[in-house]
Amino acid sequence: MSGAKTGGDDRGALLRRGRTQRTVRQEEAHLATAATEAVTVEALPTPYDVAETVTRPLNEHEREHLAVCEQALHGFRRSVIVAGKALEVISRGRLYRETHGTFVEYLDDVWEIRKSQAYRMIEAWPVAAAVSPIGDINEGQARELRPVLKEYGQEAAVALYRQVKELRGDRRVTAADLAEARAVLPPPAHLAGPHQVRDVLTVAATEGRAPRLAPPAPQVPAQATDEHQAVPDNDEGGVTPEEVDEGAEAIATMEAALAQQRQIYDRLGGGVLAAALLYDPGRGDYLRRELRQYANRTAYRMREASGDQEASDG
Repeated sequence: MSGAKTGGDDRGALLRRGRTQRTVRQEEAHLATAATEAVTVEALPTPYDVAETVTRPLNEHEREHLAVCEQALHGFRRSVIVAGKALEVISRGRLYRETHGTFVEYLDDVWEIRKSQAYRMIEAWPVAAAVSPIGDINEGQARELRPVLKEYGQEAAVALYRQVKELRGDRRVTAADLAEARAVLPPPAHLAGPHQVRDVLTVAATEGRAPRLAPPAPQVPAQATDEHQAVPDNDEGGVTPEEVDEGAEAIATMEAALAQQRQIYDRLGGGVLAAALLYDPGRGDYLRRELRQYANRTAYRMREASGDQEASDG
């Protein structure tokens, strides 16, 4: 009995000593961050699993793994690929175990990031790594591509990003662009292969089902046809370039929302609700209420915006 207690005391002392040593290392690492070279994703070890029952101290290789992962995380906002992989190595290898009881405690104490954010980064890095030869993407963009990677495969995800980038031209690719592109893909069983992604997105953009991917309308400068048709000044009802950009983005957002609503309407037909209620009545009813609630909220938001405009015109 006393031996077990002694073992517990030793474990507690080890954790306290590790936390003290870790605090010193963190302060030193933060001071040296500016001079630290960026860690590449190739320099990080492949994620590996360590059982929850393992309580021994880190061995030499694990300490090296932890050191390079934490070095990578000092610049985690700059690269979702590097940071996500580093977090996965630390989590699955339980490299935090000398100083913290759980991964969540480690995240909160060392990096001050939430569990949900950390796991989003862990989920995002494989898809970000897959498309990195084409261009760097952020966490939001990776989140939209991840379902394509899971359902259609890596080649399809890469093909989708490449085609969106091509269709957008000089315009910046956003998470909303990728979400719209993903929404027009047919079910995996109906997609002949990654090579078909290009054709699907091109046709959708041409037909107006993916308005964000359509080429921008040519900018025709407004010219007065005679002296009685002068272009109004801003003070007399004209708009600034910033207002034009904001309005165009707003139209694109509404068009994308409309395309998604049409797809939702089509997908919920054919006895989907009945089948869902039969399979899982509780979950099916919850989803039905949520769908109705958000449909009502959307309608209310449209009425509210319309009312504001009418009041402004009045």
